[in-house]
Amino acid sequence: MEENKNEEKSGIPIPQVFLNTDTGGPIERCIQCDYQVLDGGRHYMIEKVFKRYPEFKKTEVLFEYAICSKCYEEMKEAMSAESMQNLSAYMMGNMNFSQLQQRMEEEPDNPDHWLSSCLIKGTPKEELREYQMGACFKGDRLVMDMMPPFLIGEMALEELNALLSKETKDEMDGFMGDHFGIPPELRKDLILI
Repeated sequence: MEENKNEEKSGIPIPQVFLNTDTGGPIERCIQCDYQVLDGGRHYMIEKVFKRYPEFKKTEVLFEYAICSKCYEEMKEAMSAESMQNLSAYMMGNMNFSQLQQRMEEEPDNPDHWLSSCLIKGTPKEELREYQMGACFKGDRLVMDMMPPFLIGEMALEELNALLSKETKDEMDGFMGDHFGIPPELRKDLILI
């Protein structure tokens, strides 16, 4: 999926919510292979995990990363066939793409509006204590030719986690431990989408 450098840019600039929390700039490298994702040669995914503390009116980013399309495909291939079938069936049966599409049509330049509720349960973001967000990018643009941006709340994440085989959970535990040092007991409901 190499890009012609003269090709017109599509998509919108990287939304603020997907910028590096520490620097305020773009996440520049693939977490797995260190590929420079901003050069535009490969699609890549940015995923962020948030925890809200409503009592303190605070939201914290637990972790964030970019993963290039090559490494993402390798990670998907490492998942068991059972997990892939279960996740695919769950997503197809439960994702509310029509609601997401409606929000995108209402405010085509406002990703915060698009990501205002859980794509699966419909729970508003401000009612969630934990959630994951992700989107697909190419260079410095959010693109929707591979998958739409998503927000998935804790209840849906728990259901997704229950569908994974032990083999896949071990694989994800290894990824989370290697890159973030998160102990297994704290990552029980974290899913790499």
